[in-house]
Amino acid sequence: MSESEKAAFIGLGSMGAPIARRLARSGYSVVACDVLPAALLAFDEPGTTREPDPLNAARQAKLLGICVRTDEQLERLVDGGVLFAAVGAGGLVILHSTVAPELARRLAALAKTSGVDLIDAGVSGGGPAAIEGKLSLFVGGEEAAVERARPWLQAIGKSVAYLGPIGQGLEGKLLNNLISIANYGMSAAIVDVGAKLGFDTAKLCEALMAGSAQSFALTISPGWVKKSALNTPARLLDLHDLLKKDVDHARNLLPPGDPAMAALLASCEAMLARLKVAAAQAA
Repeated sequence: MSESEKAAFIGLGSMGAPIARRLARSGYSVVACDVLPAALLAFDEPGTTREPDPLNAARQAKLLGICVRTDEQLERLVDGGVLFAAVGAGGLVILHSTVAPELARRLAALAKTSGVDLIDAGVSGGGPAAIEGKLSLFVGGEEAAVERARPWLQAIGKSVAYLGPIGQGLEGKLLNNLISIANYGMSAAIVDVGAKLGFDTAKLCEALMAGSAQSFALTISPGWVKKSALNTPARLLDLHDLLKKDVDHARNLLPPGDPAMAALLASCEAMLARLKVAAAQAA
């Protein structure tokens, strides 16, 4: 296997681990890294190497994937450019984390000082889709860097949308998440209205799914807000925080008061508030 096919991947969470597994199954020689021992231990993909130190992982490949959860984690990982220096000149960093587009632009400029290209490639579809290579990807970056990354992107994605310069991949991903969360909020509200009208909510959702109201959100969000053994306070609050992170990033895409953004944010805020109510009820 050539050096160009060797890949390091940092961040083995619910999204990162399936992506890293898919890359390994697609022919890449993967060096998998996570600072959490449990996450690293759980990554048991045959033919891969586990590495607890991000800098050691970065030094072993010119292709580096990153899928950490928050902006703060990403900034700590990059450490003012130390990570890019470890990758070295000629390296390519593929950022799968959903973070602020401005952060991606700033890090891409910082990477350039070490001779490294960085592209942002937001992912949508979940872990099972990643394993099957069926993610939807929202990509931003210099065209040459995106073309270099294309075999990687095509290995994990059924749809690879190149949207423009660095940061626009994340902007596209945030818009995708914004409309998803808004739809979740509307769907949860419909179920609550139906319950107040005396409907059996399961039967109501089944009826709605047979008509023009059918949507992915309607299959998901009612389960998030009903009482069940799976919906523990901790799980619901973690989901709230994950969605809120993306909503907060999205609200900065346009100046305050934009009517289109305000309409979306209202539904998103309704979903976030409903998750807090569900967490309180579960407690």
